[in-house]
Amino acid sequence: MTPSLQNFSTMVSNAAAAAQGACKSLLDFTTGSVSRSLMEANATVALWLQYLLLQVLATTRLASSYGDDVDSWIAQFGMSRLGATAATTTETFICLAPQSSSAVVPVGAIVKSSDGTISFSVVSDTSNPYWSTSAGGYIRAKGVASITCPVQCLATGTTGNVTAGVLNLLGTQISGIDTCSNLAAATNGSNQESDAAVKARVTLWFASLSSATLKAVEGAIAGVSSNLTYQVIENTTPNSVYRPGFFFAAIDDGSGDAPDATVASVEAAIEAQRACGVETATIRAALVPAVIVVPVTLADGVVLASVQTSVESGVLAYVNALAVGATCSYTRISSAALTAAGTLVKSVGIVTVNGAAADIGGDTGSVVRAASVTVTLISS
Repeated sequence: MTPSLQNFSTMVSNAAAAAQGACKSLLDFTTGSVSRSLMEANATVALWLQYLLLQVLATTRLASSYGDDVDSWIAQFGMSRLGATAATTTETFICLAPQSSSAVVPVGAIVKSSDGTISFSVVSDTSNPYWSTSAGGYIRAKGVASITCPVQCLATGTTGNVTAGVLNLLGTQISGIDTCSNLAAATNGSNQESDAAVKARVTLWFASLSSATLKAVEGAIAGVSSNLTYQVIENTTPNSVYRPGFFFAAIDDGSGDAPDATVASVEAAIEAQRACGVETATIRAALVPAVIVVPVTLADGVVLASVQTSVESGVLAYVNALAVGATCSYTRISSAALTAAGTLVKSVGIVTVNGAAADIGGDTGSVVRAASVTVTLISS
């Protein structure tokens, strides 16, 4: 139902008409009169009450709630908004004279972007061949020029999604290490779950209460982390063999290589929802790397470096947000590049993906992620 609302002028006019209709003598409603002042005072209070009613009406429905009201609404059912996640990648630590000494890269060591605005810290990974529990870090043996270890952004959110080569500044001085660089982009950082995402997940959650349906499984996966994309494939094995009563979920956390802990969490969530007798599996989505070249024609007087950075960021934001099973459109890449650069470019040329002006991806259980983005800038 659409509420019947009135503005201030309408309230005053209606009140004056009602008063005059009930009075035999002519009332004075000129500006400054007692009668008009009373009507305007009452209209002011009525506007406030009308606002309160609209606010209450909005907060009683999830669809019309926003911000903290969404959080309090879903809290009634024991749910909460999924938090932001920190981006992760690998960092290569390099020694220019490796024959002279060894080095230990400790957990907690800081690396930064060249402008110093983004910081990552070294995290432990006991499966890394350079890891040493006794040293509390990663050992570069004498004679070894470089080692690679995992790092995590100190700030959560998409701020940490950086391209390859950006993290090239040592924030912590390490004896035996001269420089560093991230050879792989960081793409799995995500912001706090948005209002729209919360509402979509709640819809799936309600659908999951009735039975172990596809919506129930999707709701279970969506509730694991805010940076997950997924595709549920029924009656087929990961090897594309027809198998009734079996389904699997192909997932990705934005990196193209979801960690074991995430895969295990998704599997546990699905296990809690699956029907008795139904077999399941959870796998990493098959990675389809995209080597992207974007030629642009610049407007006059534009700084090349600033345009290149913004175009790369815009393209990465589109490609690395693609869901599992989605197609990467080369025309959408052109649109993303043009939107990111704005008036700084006159046009975007023919974009190529993996050497061709064509879409890639779209296969079941696969996910497209940017391997590299090269921006060719042509001054006009």
